[in-house]
Amino acid sequence: MRFLAAILFLVSAAVAQSAPLSSRDIYLIDGDTADVGNDRFRLVGYDTPETYKPRCRYEKALGDEATRRARQLVREAGTVDFIVLPGRDKYGRGLARIFLHGHDLGSILISEGLARPYRGGRRQSWCG
Repeated sequence: MRFLAAILFLVSAAVAQSAPLSSRDIYLIDGDTADVGNDRFRLVGYDTPETYKPRCRYEKALGDEATRRARQLVREAGTVDFIVLPGRDKYGRGLARIFLHGHDLGSILISEGLARPYRGGRRQSWCG
C-alpha cells in the first residue's frame, strides 16, 4: 500500500496543475517572473529583457515596457489560467505558464516584440 501511495505521489508531482486565478492574486515582478501567494514562479517558454540588472539602457527600457504590458494584460483579463509545471529553475523558483482567455502570455509578448522564445540554455543579449 505504501508503494502505491509513493507511486501516486510521484505521478501527481510530475503533472502540470492548472487553477483559474483572479488577476489580483498574481504580482508580476517582471515580464517573465510572477509571485502567487508566497511562491515565486519563472514563466516558461519566453524571455523578457532584464529590469533588475540590465546590461544596457535599451534592455532596461524594453524590460520595463515588457513588465508594464504583462501587468496590463493580466489585470485586464480579470481571471487567468495559472498552470504550475513540474520542476524548478536554477534559482529555486517554480515553473508556470499564464493563459489569458486561452492565449499564452509569453506568446502575446513575443508577438508584440517584448519577449523572445526561450527553451533554456544561454540567453541572447538584448543589447545588440
